[in-house]
Amino acid sequence: MDIDQILYFLGAILGGGIIGAIISSLATIFFGERRVETLRRRRDHSIKLTNGVLKVWLSKLQDYCKIGTIYDHETTQMVEIEPKDPTDLEFFTEAESHLESGYPAVLKSWEELKQLSLSHNKEIAVVMEEARKSIVHKLKMPCYYYKIYDEGAPEEYVRPDKILEIFYDTIKWEAEVGLKWGLGKPKVEPVVTRGVTFARLRWRNSDVIQSRDPNEAEKCLSLIRKFVEESKYRDDVKNLLKREDEILQPMREKFKEQMTGLIKSIELGNIIKGKCKYCP
Repeated sequence: MDIDQILYFLGAILGGGIIGAIISSLATIFFGERRVETLRRRRDHSIKLTNGVLKVWLSKLQDYCKIGTIYDHETTQMVEIEPKDPTDLEFFTEAESHLESGYPAVLKSWEELKQLSLSHNKEIAVVMEEARKSIVHKLKMPCYYYKIYDEGAPEEYVRPDKILEIFYDTIKWEAEVGLKWGLGKPKVEPVVTRGVTFARLRWRNSDVIQSRDPNEAEKCLSLIRKFVEESKYRDDVKNLLKREDEILQPMREKFKEQMTGLIKSIELGNIIKGKCKYCP
C-alpha cells in the first residue's frame, strides 16, 4: 500500500470526536507529523471542492444544463440555449482536474448530458422559431425582444419570445400536473400611459402585447388560446417533453447519482481522488 492509499484510508476513518482524536494521535506516532499534516490538508482541500463546487454544481444543474430556447438578436430567430460548465464557481477548474484524473466516468456523463441537452434544445428551437414566425405573421405588430441595456419597449408592441416561453412552460405544467392553464390564463386590461389608453395583454405577470387597438390584444389572446388548447405547436411541445423524459432524464439521473455518491464519499471522510495544481 503506497502513501496515497494509506492517506486515503486514514481519511476515511478519521471521523472526528474522541475516536478521531485517538486515531489522529496514533497516525502521528506511526506515520509522523508531516504525513498526517498532508492528510489534514488533503481533507480540507476535498471539503473545499465538495462544498464550493460539487454541491453547488449539483444544486444548479438545471441552470447549467437548461432546457429551452432564446431569441438571438444577431440571427433574428429562436435558437437553442447552450449548456455550460459551472465556470462561475471559483474552484471549478481544480474540481474538473480531479474528475478528469480520479473520476473520468462522472465527467464523461456530464459531457454526454450536455450534448443530449444541446441536441434537444435544437429540436425545441425549430418548433419555437416556426411558432414565432406564425405570431409575427398573424399579428403584424412591432416586435419587441428584450435585451440588456436596451431603451425599453415601444408604445405598441408584441413580445413573441415571451409568449413562447410562457406557452412552453404552460404545456410542460399540464404534462406534469395534468391541469390545463395551470399557470394562469392571459387577460386583456386597459392601461393609461401619458394620457393615452392602451389595451395590454398580461400572461403570468408579463406584458406580452400592448396596442392602442383593443382588437389587436384580443387577436393575440385568441392566438394564445389556440396555441395552448388545439394547435400543431401544442402537439410538438408535448412530443418534445416526452422525448426529454425518455432520453434526457435517464442521463440526468445518472449524473446526479454519480455526483451524489462522490459527495457522500467525501462527507464520510474520504479524500477526493485525482490531482489538481493546488493539491497538497
